[in-house]
Amino acid sequence: MAPRQRIGPALGAVLEGLKLARREFEGSTADPPRQRWVPVALVSALQAGLVAALSGYESAEEGDVTDPAQPDRTAPVALLLRRARSTEYLNPPELLELPGRAVRDIETLVTARNAVLHGPNVSEIPVRNDAYRSVLQVLQQVCLLHPAFPVEEHGVLLALIRDEISAFERALAPTG
Repeated sequence: MAPRQRIGPALGAVLEGLKLARREFEGSTADPPRQRWVPVALVSALQAGLVAALSGYESAEEGDVTDPAQPDRTAPVALLLRRARSTEYLNPPELLELPGRAVRDIETLVTARNAVLHGPNVSEIPVRNDAYRSVLQVLQQVCLLHPAFPVEEHGVLLALIRDEISAFERALAPTG
């Protein structure tokens, strides 16, 4: 698939990931085990958002979002983050600039996601709401504030993504 053709599906995946994360976060009040699915959904949304960002330039290539070890698969979040923070792939203002705290928050979330999907005991990795906020900030930057892709073709999806981010931020507010 050509880089520009990945943007629409990637934004759709961002939206679906955000919807699932918010639904599970809100549902975890009554059913705490549902909380474990929030990192899974947010990491998926983050990965898709980074794919959209790295696919937006005219100079984007197929390999910009693939895993060098497995070219038929999307790169892991850590690699996509490195690429989105590199001037080799994006230029300011699209270039993703993150404080170390946000990077650590995202790493914690990825570790929690991996524990849910691959580990025997999911309760060992506590995730603070700050980690969720860090992912929401990245998604807001790469999809809404400084998208590297043409937004005209994706207005409806971007509006829905904006709504989901706002709703999730509101859901996070009372719990700290």
